[in-house]
Amino acid sequence: MLARVSLIGERLKSDEMARHGSMMVAFVFLGGLFGYLYQLSMGRMLAPAEYGTLISLLSLFLIISVFSQTIQASVSRFTSKYRVDNKWGRINYLWKYSLRRTFLLGVGLFLILFMLSPLVSRFLNIDNNWYWVIFASSFLLAFMVAVNWGILQGLQRFSPLGFSTALMGLLRLGLGLLLVYLGMGLYGGLLCLPLAIVVVLVVTHSSLKDMAKAGNETVEIRGLFSYAGLALLALAAFAVLTNMDVILAKHFLSPESAGNYSAISVLGRIVLVAPMGIAMAMFPKTSELFETGGRHRPVLVKATLLTILLGGGVVLVYWLFPDFIINSLFADEYSLVASHLFKYGLAMAFWAISFLLMQYLLSLNRTRVAYSLLGAMVLQVGLIIGFHSSIGQIVDIMLISSIVCLALVCPFYFNVRRRHL
Repeated sequence: MLARVSLIGERLKSDEMARHGSMMVAFVFLGGLFGYLYQLSMGRMLAPAEYGTLISLLSLFLIISVFSQTIQASVSRFTSKYRVDNKWGRINYLWKYSLRRTFLLGVGLFLILFMLSPLVSRFLNIDNNWYWVIFASSFLLAFMVAVNWGILQGLQRFSPLGFSTALMGLLRLGLGLLLVYLGMGLYGGLLCLPLAIVVVLVVTHSSLKDMAKAGNETVEIRGLFSYAGLALLALAAFAVLTNMDVILAKHFLSPESAGNYSAISVLGRIVLVAPMGIAMAMFPKTSELFETGGRHRPVLVKATLLTILLGGGVVLVYWLFPDFIINSLFADEYSLVASHLFKYGLAMAFWAISFLLMQYLLSLNRTRVAYSLLGAMVLQVGLIIGFHSSIGQIVDIMLISSIVCLALVCPFYFNVRRRHL
């Protein structure tokens, strides 16, 4: 038995995808764990109506953060490309170039969101515009953090990348608990977001301080914006698919039902978040292999197996022990959650696989997968707008749209496979 465990350990050490994937899974799991503890603790410390407001704003944060994901993916892909050719001066130029522009983007987005505060507050039934203003301030520096993460990912510096990812969740949890405990209520639950971003920006910047020694080779970054355009569309569609349901539930359902739906989404998304570290580790590897003409499909196969193993394990727990999980985490305040947990978790499992395939295709510059995700998004939002009479109805739509999404993404993978046989 010990010999078998030792053999597995040796294989993990020799398999770079498994090793880096496991490292990122651990860090992303920690970050996700801190994030979920934050959301769960807010659920216990805030009233259901306030909690529904918080989760709806967090869901909107994730949707708008698609700009951050696009920036990270684009910067990571070009960093991987320059890394193959040992063009460290170009990577340094890309870093400084991207930081300047993302700072201006963050300021511009904050001003736009600030002006939209009355309209959004009315749509989400929020009676205090300052909640939205605090939320909007999170984007002032968020895109600069995405640039740093993209450089670290492209350089395959997974230790500082993973550490800073986990640190973001830890800071949000610690600061959120402290501020709410001090009596700031929902203000404190939101203010922890921009504060955590400031700290992580400083930490990631220090992880890249050696880049200053690489020189500054000016280069025309061809294809960055054309790649980023469709990548943005793909990531935006996926963000809407996995977050818009909470926002629409907040709009259509009663405050109590919206709070219960928020609790379902908080737990269900563990299935999606837990394997995300695998995709983060896979992306620069398959991108680099694509640039050098190497075999990148075996890396995807390993990543897919790890994703199914992690996500499937969580879904199995939700199927076997839904009441125990809900009672342990939320006590008796969210009685409507348990019966929907397995189905919502299963939907997130399908989306976890779709997310992995999307990241794989984006790493190979197959950005047209965005159109399939857009089609699935239109279907899902249309169904929820048309059918939203109960929690169960929205959960059913989530499951249906997750299956449709995976079915629409798979043909792009099979097309790549045929070309590389």
